[in-house]
Amino acid sequence: MSESPPQWIEPENDAEVRLALDILPAASGSSRLWFFIHGLSSSRRGEKAVYFARRVAREGEAFASLDLTGHGDSDGDLFGLCMSRNLRDLDRGLRFAEHRAGPFSAIHLVGSSMGGLTALWYSALNPGRVAANVIIAPAFEMAGRLLLQLGPKRAQQWRREGKVHLQTDHAEFDLGYGFVQDETRFPTASLAKRLGTPTLILHGSRDDSVPCQLSRRFAMRVKGVKLVIIEGGDHRLVDHKEELFNEMQEFVGPSDRTP
Repeated sequence: MSESPPQWIEPENDAEVRLALDILPAASGSSRLWFFIHGLSSSRRGEKAVYFARRVAREGEAFASLDLTGHGDSDGDLFGLCMSRNLRDLDRGLRFAEHRAGPFSAIHLVGSSMGGLTALWYSALNPGRVAANVIIAPAFEMAGRLLLQLGPKRAQQWRREGKVHLQTDHAEFDLGYGFVQDETRFPTASLAKRLGTPTLILHGSRDDSVPCQLSRRFAMRVKGVKLVIIEGGDHRLVDHKEELFNEMQEFVGPSDRTP
């Protein structure tokens, strides 16, 4: 998967861009689909995604991983990044995977950071579509935390000028103020009320990017959400891949693949 060319999801209108997707079909028969959504400035072929793909393939089940708009090999940029766009990308990716490699007996969303929050909202807005969520360090309140990090002066400048220049460990880019405006449509309180999908949240105790306390609060408020704190784990949790996958398998149960 790490060297093979992607499959391409072509745009159907001017508001869409071409998206890159990897699909590992099931070994035989019907299978669950594990669908991975990466975090900000990452890609479908990040270290966790590649590891999970190999482990799922050993079980004979299907795995897919999507590059969101402006990430990895997908077209577009990060200026227009927002939850609404991510949700549209995810829906396109799922429909494409089902058409190419389905039908599937169930869909499990595996999301990391921003991708984790996207998975939660997708499940909440599409009841019954997803059988289970496995979420790694979900990036709750992304825009709000970014505004606090920037400080009042720079936050006001962002609103006034419509964009802000950001630099992370993995990327440097301009982000539009629509990122903030769109988040008002997706408050955490509404997510907590609407989410009915069985969900496992895995969060590192030493996460310096998204405080694990946010996941603690969410899990306490929402029935059907199980929280596992990875002691000593950071935000990315790449050093805990085996532990993550073992927790994932235990949560969703054994394969129901039929020959």
